[in-house]
Amino acid sequence: MSAKTNLIKIGWDIGGAHIKYCVESRESDVIWYDIIDFDFWRDYAKLSDLIISICKEYHQEGSSLVNYFTMSAEMCDCFDNRRAGVKYILNQIHKIKYSSYIFSKHGLIKFDSKQKIPQDSVGSYNWYASALYVSKFINDAILIDFGSTTCDFSIIKNGKIQNRRTSDIDGMFTKELLYTGCSRTPIYAHINEIMFRNKIYSIIPESFSSMSDINIILGNLSKGDIYSKSADGSSHSLLQSYKRVSRSFGFDYDRSKRNLIYSLCLKIYDIQFKLIDKTLSFHSEKYFKRSNFVVVGLGLGSKIIRNMCNKNRYDYLDIRDILDSTIVNGDYLSNLFPAFVLNRIS
Repeated sequence: MSAKTNLIKIGWDIGGAHIKYCVESRESDVIWYDIIDFDFWRDYAKLSDLIISICKEYHQEGSSLVNYFTMSAEMCDCFDNRRAGVKYILNQIHKIKYSSYIFSKHGLIKFDSKQKIPQDSVGSYNWYASALYVSKFINDAILIDFGSTTCDFSIIKNGKIQNRRTSDIDGMFTKELLYTGCSRTPIYAHINEIMFRNKIYSIIPESFSSMSDINIILGNLSKGDIYSKSADGSSHSLLQSYKRVSRSFGFDYDRSKRNLIYSLCLKIYDIQFKLIDKTLSFHSEKYFKRSNFVVVGLGLGSKIIRNMCNKNRYDYLDIRDILDSTIVNGDYLSNLFPAFVLNRIS
């Protein structure tokens, strides 16, 4: 490649509900990035067209463009199994006709007809890309990615990633993965009834509301923070959040019930908070019983992780403190960190 040729990199995190991408250019400090609503189980046939449209948008004349992919959408129920999902996504990437690399637990693999992609090592390894990047800056850390659906724990000790997970089920067995998020998780995920002022309030096990409503009501997240859809498809306004949570408890909202709803939300939030805190304590005892470490928070719910660490006196570092200060609106990159770091570890 000529030294004068501009190289454009696009990192992709192909998820089941969202597609996240981050574009960087060798000739510019500007980074473009976005999170696209993409119900993979409905729209999977449109994947290659979407990727091509983004590539064409940023591919400048006389420049070279390279894509880097990681994925978790292979677990969607439109596929018979995860291997079939990985195979389908790889076939979609093959259709785009742009130079591409696939991220695996062994690093980036050039995607071409001569290179065989080990399918078992590429599905749901987006968390590993984040950990690999952070390990270049911090020797001892527990990285907590608290996203819309899951909470991932990556353990870095002496600059090496210690995780044992090779799949979602392994991650849950080892407590390196919690299927609880700060947005899309339904509010009945961890509790089905709440005792408050001598009354038992049962939570209807229907998708009337989600943790995004809890966090909006409690002030942990703002309307502009949420990039996932609400349970009823309406806005993430404070009023709509109150209405959705009311529906989950079987009553209609009115202003006289605000204090009650707020108190019920606190109970739900506290259950999730304690689950994450207990898991952090488990990894702290297992890996850093006699040594120091820092908790690194990222993802949509990183502010919640920060509050937890402040309360329990863990040393905390937000991923925003690691990101280059010249990045425009770099705060948002925490929400699509795996896509961002693929460009940096390539």
